Amino acid sequence: MKKTTNVRLPWYRQKTAWTAIAAFVTALGAYAEGSLGLTGVISAGFAALALVFVRQGIEASTYIPPERGDADITG
Repeated sequence: MKKTTNVRLPWYRQKTAWTAIAAFVTALGAYAEGSLGLTGVISAGFAALALVFVRQGIEASTYIPPERGDADITG
């Protein structure tokens, strides 16, 4: 099994992105059925985008890039 610690995953392989997509599709379905208004769909869309952007920000802030070469600069 591949070790996934400190590895940046593409957005389409993250559970958070798929949760946001599912939330938006559910909102679209509720709009098509008539139980949710257009403002609700727009709100759900912005909430889903915010969820993805927050997740990407957290991932970027906790990612530690691998060291390149010798990191000793003291000589």
